Amino acid sequence: EFGMDRIKTIFPKGGVGTLSNYYTNDGDYIYAKTGTLSGVVSLSGYLYTRKGKLLLFSALVNNHQSSATEIRRLVEKFLLGIREKY
Repeated sequence: EFGMDRIKTIFPKGGVGTLSNYYTNDGDYIYAKTGTLSGVVSLSGYLYTRKGKLLLFSALVNNHQSSATEIRRLVEKFLLGIREKY
């Protein structure tokens, strides 16, 4: 079995590693891995909500017309909304 301590060593938290420019305010609530291919942006991981719930998520956006940075910002905004609501 793997506990959250192990997960936190595998997945970088917000503001660290591939998330260094994202989730920088109080980054201890998200632990995720990024993925990028030509025309594809993905992010999968664990998210702690404001109410203390632990959620697993995966977001994948392909065939987009925006830059990868713009898509990552939109995913960040979406996940911040999930964090606040649940």
